[in-house]
Order: sequence, then C-alpha cells, then structure tokens
Amino acid sequence: MAGNYKGLNSLIRLSDAALNDRRRELNALQEREEEIKRKLDELEEEKRREQALSRELEAGAFAYSGYAQGTIHRRKELERQLDALQPMLEQARDAMAEAFQELKRYQIALDLRKKSDKEAADRKATIAMDEISLNMHRRNQVEPV
Repeated sequence: MAGNYKGLNSLIRLSDAALNDRRRELNALQEREEEIKRKLDELEEEKRREQALSRELEAGAFAYSGYAQGTIHRRKELERQLDALQPMLEQARDAMAEAFQELKRYQIALDLRKKSDKEAADRKATIAMDEISLNMHRRNQVEPV
C-alpha cells in the first residue's frame, strides 16, 4: 500500500525540505533584526554613559558634541538597516506560510487517499463476509443437518 502513496510521500518530503529552508531563511533574518536592535540598545546605553561622563568632566562638554554627531549618524544607519530588513522579513514570512500551506495540502491529500483506500478495502471485506454468510445460509437451507 505504501507504493500507492509514493508520489505523495515524495511531494511531502520535498515540501517539508522547502519549508525547512524557508524557516532557516526567516530565522537568519530575524537574528539579523535582533542584532540590529541589540546594537541600537547598546548605542543608547553608550550615549547615556557619555552624557554622564561629559557632565563630570570640563572638557567633556566640548568632546561630547562630536560624539553626539557620530552617535546620531550610527543610529540613523542602524535604523536604515532595520527598515531595509522589514520587507525581507515580510517576504520570508509569506514564503514560509506558503511552503507550510503546500505541505499541509499534500498531507491532507495523502490522508484522504489513505482513508478512501481503507473505506474501499472495508467495503470489499464486508461484501466478501456477506457473501460467505449468504453461502453458508444457503447450504444450511439445502442440506439438512
């Protein structure tokens, strides 16, 4: 019976592999997103430390303005990277959802085919049992016991 499902089983394996590929791609993008967010958080923390240090030191106020400009530039660059990543994340999520739906379609088709084959086999078994019972009944009617 497994041979009857060879094509569907192959499609399921291929779809499962494609889904795993889409998951890996999405995970890589999500890791990149988390890394950028982490860098933004670190930059914000660094900025707070520098602000506190510039308040404590006399020369710190002069140096802080140059630092602040660099911080603004780095933050904008990280935010640009994050914004550029969003469409790729959305596309990866859509691709993964599509791969998942394709896999489910094949799994459902396989389940339906197995159910249909089982029902057909059950019908054949019932017909065979009915015929055996009918033949036994006929024999009992014809032959006195």
